[in-house]
Amino acid sequence: MLANQIRRRPSADLVKKKPVSSKWHAFIASWLGETFDAMDASLYFIAMVPAVSELLHTHSDTQVGQVGSYVLAFFMLGWFFGALIFGSLADRIGRRKTMMATILIYSIATGLCALSRNWLEFGICRFIVGAGIGGEICLGTVMVGEFWRGKGRIWAASMLESSFNVGLLLSAFFNAVLGPYGWRWLFVAGVLPALMTLYLRSKLTESESFEEVSRHRADLKGRKDLTDKQKSELEHPFKQLFATQTRRRTITTGLLGMSAIIGYWACVAWIPAWINQLTGNVAIAERSWATSIFSIGGLLGCFLTPSICGRIGRKSAMKIGFGGSLLAAILMFLTVKSFGLPLLVWCFALGILTNVQFAALQIYIPEVFASSMLASAAGITFGAGRIFSAVLAICGSQLIVFYGGSYALASATLSLVYVLGFVAAFAAEEGSGEVFGLGFEKVAERELATSAA
Repeated sequence: MLANQIRRRPSADLVKKKPVSSKWHAFIASWLGETFDAMDASLYFIAMVPAVSELLHTHSDTQVGQVGSYVLAFFMLGWFFGALIFGSLADRIGRRKTMMATILIYSIATGLCALSRNWLEFGICRFIVGAGIGGEICLGTVMVGEFWRGKGRIWAASMLESSFNVGLLLSAFFNAVLGPYGWRWLFVAGVLPALMTLYLRSKLTESESFEEVSRHRADLKGRKDLTDKQKSELEHPFKQLFATQTRRRTITTGLLGMSAIIGYWACVAWIPAWINQLTGNVAIAERSWATSIFSIGGLLGCFLTPSICGRIGRKSAMKIGFGGSLLAAILMFLTVKSFGLPLLVWCFALGILTNVQFAALQIYIPEVFASSMLASAAGITFGAGRIFSAVLAICGSQLIVFYGGSYALASATLSLVYVLGFVAAFAAEEGSGEVFGLGFEKVAERELATSAA
């Protein structure tokens, strides 16, 4: 009955179709946004040892590792709050305005890192950078999921994840070019993304699905005879996500995102700092090589993910990503004792496997959450893990002390978090292969189908 009532609403039929160029503008904006996200985020790991050493006036691995972990925790806390706040905001005021705000925030704050006089100022700037990046990353997933359809969406979602690796390559490039002049110049380069807002302002539009949801909500707000179902459609997206019919889906997807994020930021992202320790010097060239090789592997992982998901499904693809990352990270950190070919081979393998995780999630999330709550769902998936990453970053500093200053042993221990993602992949529902819904019509259809089953 409810589905029939909703399907009879004329608004869905009256939606003005967006031109084909709109989906490309959405993809380009999301891809560039996440490219610069990755660049700004990874600049810290490339610059951490020289930056924290200068701000603390020490070269002690233990002290640098401890304070470096605190700054990382600030960054992750910012990411957590940014993902939740901006994800929710995007479901209310729109994707375009929110994306412009997040890009301006993280690019300006990255530039301010170059002016830091002590580690606390540095940490506060990184908190703000994290807030902007956390908001932008969840919006990229949403916009590609809403503007693209069919097989094109699967490829677009995977290629969106490739942006992260291009961002890593950019950070490696800036490190090679600007690194000899000091770590502060790396963060000055991080201001460049602010120019992207000019493109967004002139080219980007809202998706049909968001406009449809907005019209539907506006229509309901003007009525007094609302059913309980219609009242729920006006509730805050977070409340919708934890309603009875969506709670398990939200928790499972959040655990998948949490494992991927903690594994990367509390474990894999320490590779540049570990290389400093292995070589005993600034290691500008070595860090750039490792970051580049990891990124190339990541690009390959993004290209492989659509085929893997198509052949064995989203769940199995994520099992491969999490299980493989667990083995590769532990073996790399425990067996490699010097910079050389074995380390680069492991970096390449980890690049592939970690990107299979994230690309599969980019494909999966729009298939299990409706547009009315999609940005908030992406915010939880890509943001909830940050709060635990912040805690584990601090734990990581204690592990470094416990292991006598060894970044390798601390990272190998923290890589056990991939077990969580591997288990969660078994508990997740399989993706349908289609976007969950443009608006409330598809939500009602899915709910009725689930009830009938």
